[in-house]
Amino acid sequence: MALIALPLAAAQVEDARPNVLFIISDDLTAGALSCYGNTQCKTPAIDALAARGTRFTRTYCQYPVCGPSRASMLSGLYANSLEIMNNATATRIGKNLGDRLSLPQLFKREGYFTARVSKVYHMLVPGDITRGVHGPDHPASWVERYSFEAPEWRSVGRHEHLSNETLRKPKNKHYSLGFGTAFYVVQGEGEGSEQVDVQAANKAIEILTREHAQPFFLALGFVRPHVPLVAPARYFAPYPAEAMQLPRIPEDDWLDIPKAGIPKNSQTFGLDTELKKRKVLQAYYASVSFMDAQVGRVLETLASQGLERNTIVVFTSDHGYHMGEHEFWQKSSLHEESARTPLIIVAPGQQPAVCGSLAQLVDLYPTLAEMCGLQPPEHLQGKSLARLLEDPAQDVHEFVYCAFGSPPRVSHLLRTRRHAYMAWPDGTAELYDMQQDPLQFTNLAGREEVQQIQRRLEAQLKSHLEEIDP
Repeated sequence: MALIALPLAAAQVEDARPNVLFIISDDLTAGALSCYGNTQCKTPAIDALAARGTRFTRTYCQYPVCGPSRASMLSGLYANSLEIMNNATATRIGKNLGDRLSLPQLFKREGYFTARVSKVYHMLVPGDITRGVHGPDHPASWVERYSFEAPEWRSVGRHEHLSNETLRKPKNKHYSLGFGTAFYVVQGEGEGSEQVDVQAANKAIEILTREHAQPFFLALGFVRPHVPLVAPARYFAPYPAEAMQLPRIPEDDWLDIPKAGIPKNSQTFGLDTELKKRKVLQAYYASVSFMDAQVGRVLETLASQGLERNTIVVFTSDHGYHMGEHEFWQKSSLHEESARTPLIIVAPGQQPAVCGSLAQLVDLYPTLAEMCGLQPPEHLQGKSLARLLEDPAQDVHEFVYCAFGSPPRVSHLLRTRRHAYMAWPDGTAELYDMQQDPLQFTNLAGREEVQQIQRRLEAQLKSHLEEIDP
């Protein structure tokens, strides 16, 4: 894609190649953003970014858990091919990549200043945050990298544990305490300057205000809305729990969902009252709004420094998140709310657009390489989305793919424009007509009227797995 030539900030006259500001949120579902249609949660900074660029409405992760998804996105490889299929194996990113360049490593090799601020590759939340350590990072990707120590569940404020995990709170402990999935809520005192996302935004702002003789690739990770759901109390005020609207769910919703297709849910979490569920929504939306405010601070600095004119901005999340749809909660699901992610790309000089073409996170590597005029490595398995910024009506993919589980018990999602097909390790399946049934209430798998469609999707999945499995 050819960028429109515009005057450059004085600090960048030595190198006219575009900068990249890559922002990734943690556990953020597209459905929580007002620019994606949420009528309860307010996200003015992200909405304003979307209004300037291309908002993709059908973008999917390659694995609905943090570690494998981020490793896939930054390597340009499907999680299956990279052989990182759970959070534990995310520590192998350097070994499994070998001499293949990561996305930021390519930019670093081509003379870019590359910096990581907070969680970009995998990081254990809250443990790596309360310790203030880098986590399973890929040091070769960066010229500079920054992690921050923050109190997380130890934050001063009003505490509430809404789910049923057994929590342990010994002093000087950071891991295996039960907070990694718990809907543990803190309405914090003060403005939140001690929180990790504020510290990350502060560092990103400091980097943006430096003089840059080289173009930069600044990767900024925000931890919220990952649990624990911590934000200053004033971010909870616009979302009174009793006013939160829960998703509509048919009484017989689970009757046609295979057992393998039912992830973490209200029963397993102990969310046994409507009030508890509404309090989860309140805390999640408060965390999203708190994160959105930090995005706004960073984007204001980008504009005030004159860097908007030559900076590509990407905003995304590592995967989606269930917020009570089908009584499902959190991630680790191949259903739409968990597998779909937000994706906004803003390029200098482009016209704003909404793009309904299929996209996936593994596409970001070849997309950014093309937009910045860099030769992409041969190992990449995604496809560039750059031409969709000029013509959002085009199609890049016939289908996109997402996996969950570890070999030999791996589950698969094949998503076309019209259908979502899920194949589970026990031989069961789900098939949804996303045009007629976007909320996935009627599983068509096995029905006579869709036999031809199902056989075609099964064949596409088989062929795809033959290409990507190591």
